Amino acid sequence: MDLCVKHLSFSYKCFPVLKDVNFELQAGCYVCVLGKNGAGKSTLFKCILGLLKHYYGEIFLGENNIRAISNKTLASSIAYIPQMHTSTFPFSVLDMVMMGTTASFSTFSTPGEKQRQTAMNALIMLGMEDFSGRSYEHLSGGEQQMVLIARALAQNARILLMDEPCANLDYGNQIRVMEKLAKLSQSGYLIIQSTHNPEHAFLFADQVLVLDNGQTEAIGPPEIILTKKLLETIYQIPINLQTVPGTSMKICIPETRR
Repeated sequence: MDLCVKHLSFSYKCFPVLKDVNFELQAGCYVCVLGKNGAGKSTLFKCILGLLKHYYGEIFLGENNIRAISNKTLASSIAYIPQMHTSTFPFSVLDMVMMGTTASFSTFSTPGEKQRQTAMNALIMLGMEDFSGRSYEHLSGGEQQMVLIARALAQNARILLMDEPCANLDYGNQIRVMEKLAKLSQSGYLIIQSTHNPEHAFLFADQVLVLDNGQTEAIGPPEIILTKKLLETIYQIPINLQTVPGTSMKICIPETRR
């Protein structure tokens, strides 16, 4: 499912956060959203998720304006994956993933065999089926993040929206999580991930969306869009951008002062 944002603006009281943001993203694409703190990334996500209603402009899922879509329909289209989730109760991995199926049954119903199989299929997609009976709270950070992705998949949504999903993970787990996300995008999911690390975009993204001061600064392939000048403008530090020999991939190295 495609996502289109047209002339999106949003203010908290009299403080403008988003200012005429425009972009269109297609299904089967892995997108990294970059921008310094306060650029409007989280507010953009909340508008897309329908959590902030009083915005100006339009947001379309396919041909449908989200203002005309019910919360249940929106939940079956877009799934949100947080940085980390702390469980108050000792839920099993399968129980956690089954929580993603709540949009598929009525208010006073309880999940049954259909929802259980949906949750298990989501775990299988990520190679996590052997973890189904384990306690969620006893998993590593990377494993917990995979469970949250599986919960989103159990929602049957085709757009996965993630606000810095790798922020609390070590480097190895960051790579493992993003490899799974890249495979999901290749199978037709639209993956939208905010990140503060340009390397994530260079390694995995098909497209980057750069926000600066609440506006769309740039959008396009990372190897074209993420120039030295743009990165220095975003992060306000001198940067050495190098191309990996024999590839089109770049690495971003801050220039340290001694």
